[in-house]
Amino acid sequence: MSLCIRLLLISLGGLLIAATPSEFTREELKALEAERDAAMRQLKALEEAETTAVRSVSDLESRLIAAALESRRREEQAAASERKLIDLQTRLTSARESLLASDAHLEDLIASLAVSGRHRPPALIASPREANNAIRSAIVMGATAPVLNERTEMLANEIDHLKSLQSQLRREQARLETTEARLDVKKAEIEQLVATKRAQFENVSTEAEALRERVDKIGSEASTLRELLAALETSAPSAPGMKPGRIQLAAASPSQSKRITDAPSPGASTANLKPLGQGALGGLMRPASGMLARSWGDTLPGGETSKGIYIQPRADADVVAPVDGTVEYAGVFRTYGQLLIISTSDGYHILLSGMGRIYGTPGQTVKAGEPVGRMPDRETPPPELYLEVRKAGEPMNPARWMKGG
Repeated sequence: MSLCIRLLLISLGGLLIAATPSEFTREELKALEAERDAAMRQLKALEEAETTAVRSVSDLESRLIAAALESRRREEQAAASERKLIDLQTRLTSARESLLASDAHLEDLIASLAVSGRHRPPALIASPREANNAIRSAIVMGATAPVLNERTEMLANEIDHLKSLQSQLRREQARLETTEARLDVKKAEIEQLVATKRAQFENVSTEAEALRERVDKIGSEASTLRELLAALETSAPSAPGMKPGRIQLAAASPSQSKRITDAPSPGASTANLKPLGQGALGGLMRPASGMLARSWGDTLPGGETSKGIYIQPRADADVVAPVDGTVEYAGVFRTYGQLLIISTSDGYHILLSGMGRIYGTPGQTVKAGEPVGRMPDRETPPPELYLEVRKAGEPMNPARWMKGG
């Protein structure tokens, strides 16, 4: 849109230069003024359209970031519910086993008492020799009654505890189902917003399709990640240009270009992207919530050393941009699978792989916290997100930029 404004001003300048007779008739002056007024009205309309477009993109980004924050909150709630369910299931199994053991002990005790009850002690007058047995039986009965009461009370408490655990389990399962349902709604909203932003980007860019084809060609020709990054830096433009409007252009002299130096440039959308910065604490967001599976420098199963960090999010979890930047590559690459490369305004490359889907398209700008992809929807093997930071092709420890290290 800014290119349209630039060209319109050049056209207006060309009209004024072309009309250079020493004298003008009143009709010629009126016609020239009418052309000037029409051009100025068109210029004003273009400026308003550009402002609206910028505001629309900014609004979309804000809504995407807000939706991603809400989605992450729901993901964390669901993960907490899942952990609690596992704990409750373990405790429930233990309580059932304890209840069965107590029940078995009580049955043994009752059976012993029943046997003892069927053999009543004889009268002392009839069988004085068996007085000792009678005394022993009385002592056993006196000692068994408190034990029986204690066992019965313990069994009742265990039954109550088991019922309480079962109730907690049902409540937690219902809470998890509610959270999952709300999470699905939020994911659908994110999908719609992402599609809207991408469609808007493709609608105003003249080189979007050519850029994607160029990036795909680079990806197919590069054999290593280093080659891919080098090719992207040397061959791929950082952002597509904007579509020119349907304006009839007139010739203008070079001197007229000075009048439009304040007009926004085609790449002005990247000017408000924050740099990563070599020492910026917290400059790198965690792209997804989940456990840290492997850190920088850890030994991988194949014997290599980790050049980034591995996070284990939930299945189908949203992945957000860790930093402001421009999408340089989005697609399948070698053993990385789905690979997303975001370049920052100060020359860093952020690599994300392990996703099931990628939202970004080459040339698009993204803000930190904006959804850029989604993890695979599977449980086995568990999804794993890989994050790597590179500068001039060299991998660097991401913990240097993450809050808390």
